[in-house]
Amino acid sequence: MVKTLNRLIFTTLLGRMAAALVSENRLIQLEFAPKQNEAVVGTICIGKVKNIVHNLQAAFVEYRPGVNGYYSLRGRKGPTLRVGDEITVQIARAAVKTKDAVLTEALTLPGRYAVISAGDTRLGISSKITDKDLKERIRTRWEARSLEEFPFGLIVRTNACEAGEEALWEEAGLLSARMERLLQAAASRTCYSVLYQPESFALRFVKDSYTNQTEEIVTDIPEISQELEGASSIPVRLYDDASYPLVKLYRLKAALDHALSKQVWLKSGGYLIIEPTEAMTVIDVNSGKNIQKKSPADLYLETNLEAAAEIAAQLRLRNLSGIIVVDFIDMDGQEDRDRLLSVFRRHLMADPVKTVLVDMTPLGLVEVTRKKVKAPLHEQLAY
Repeated sequence: MVKTLNRLIFTTLLGRMAAALVSENRLIQLEFAPKQNEAVVGTICIGKVKNIVHNLQAAFVEYRPGVNGYYSLRGRKGPTLRVGDEITVQIARAAVKTKDAVLTEALTLPGRYAVISAGDTRLGISSKITDKDLKERIRTRWEARSLEEFPFGLIVRTNACEAGEEALWEEAGLLSARMERLLQAAASRTCYSVLYQPESFALRFVKDSYTNQTEEIVTDIPEISQELEGASSIPVRLYDDASYPLVKLYRLKAALDHALSKQVWLKSGGYLIIEPTEAMTVIDVNSGKNIQKKSPADLYLETNLEAAAEIAAQLRLRNLSGIIVVDFIDMDGQEDRDRLLSVFRRHLMADPVKTVLVDMTPLGLVEVTRKKVKAPLHEQLAY
C-alpha cells in the first residue's frame, strides 16, 4: 500500500491565522486560530463562584474580570460550593455566540503522546491504537506504578504508536511533575491568576497531527516558521513567492467556501445536503443528476457508497460533532445495507477524532456520534 503524505499549511485566511491539513491536494482539515481577546481552551486559572442555579445543577464562575463561565455541578466531588468561593478551573469549551465558556475542575495537561488528568487514577488508551501487545505492555507498566510517584490518570494518545514506549513514559512523567507543581501553586494564587496557558495555536495543531504521515510544514508567516523550526521532526519550509500566494496555491478560499456550503456535489452527480442544527447535524443523500444506465438498486448503492466516503471527509473538514443523522437513499436489499454500513464505518475510523457509527434505525436513518473537541468550522468564523 502506498503511504499518503500530508502537508501542514499555516497562512492568513480572511484576516486570521489558519492551519490546514492537505492530503493529495485535497483539504481534509481546516482550523482558525482564536482571536486575541478569546480565552484559549485548556487554560487553567483561579475563578470565583458568582451564582449558583440549583435547578440547572450548575454554577457560573468568573474566570476573568467580568467574564463568566458555565460550571456543571453534576457529579461534583468535594465540599458544597457557595457564592464567593474561589476554585481552580479549566476552560473545556470556548464561548460561542450567546453561550458562556464551559469550565471544569477535571484538570488535564496534554502532551504529544499522553494526557494527564488530575483527580483521577484511571488509564485510557486511544481506540486508534490497534497493537494488542503494546496495549498490554502499557497496562502492565501502569498497574505496577507507584501512586506516590504517579497519582494521576493517564490517556495514551494515538501518536504514542510512532514514539515508542520510553518516549511515552518519559513525557507522562514530565506532565505529572508539571501537574504537581500546578496544584501546589493553585493553593496560594489570587483570583483570576492563570496557572497554565496552552501552547501556541501552531504548536498545538502540529502536536495533534500524525507526524509520521506528514511530509512537511509550509508557511508564509516568518514568525511561524521560526517558532516551528526545531520544535518538530517535520521539515519546515518558508514560502515566499509573493506573485502566487499560498492561499491560491492550495485553493484554500475555494475549499473554505465549499466547507461552509449547504450542498456538496458527488462525482457521480448525486449530492449531499448538510444542515447543522442546535441539537444535531442532519445529512441527506440524493441521487441528483446520476443518470448512469444501471438498475435502481445498483445506482442507489453506488451513490450511497460514494456519499459515505464524502460524509466522513466532511465531518472532519467541518469539525461537526455530537449526534449526526444520515438519511441515505433507501435500499431494499439487506446485503446492500450491510455493505454500506461496513464501508461507512471504515471511512469514519480514519478520523483522528473518536467517531462511532451507532446503527441504522428501522426508518433507515444512520446514527453517528463524533466527539466534540473544538468548535465547528462555521462557529469558528462566527465569533
